Amino acid sequence: MPPKKQAQAGGSKKAEQKKKEKIIEDKTFGLKNKKGAKQQKFIKAVTHQVKFGQQNPRQVAQSEAEKKLKKDDKKKELQELNELFKPVVAAQKISKGVQAFPGSY
Repeated sequence: MPPKKQAQAGGSKKAEQKKKEKIIEDKTFGLKNKKGAKQQKFIKAVTHQVKFGQQNPRQVAQSEAEKKLKKDDKKKELQELNELFKPVVAAQKISKGVQAFPGSY
């Protein structure tokens, strides 16, 4: 028999989701029923932090900029390849009565 595979260190996605929901519930206990923009903003911030990690806007903007640069580089490279390996233009067709080269009969 082959050896058994090791269990995932982080667990399944459902288990991770349950852990995140538990953390959100613990941090926002008793605040969901309160009125006021301050509590609602706090709840929204906590849920966002738990679900998406501790990424600050600067890191997100930097990663987006890197993606954009990679995309631009790829586009330039493709354009350069197209420029180098242009398809051959088909020769012009000459009608029957016209001479191809003047002076040749």
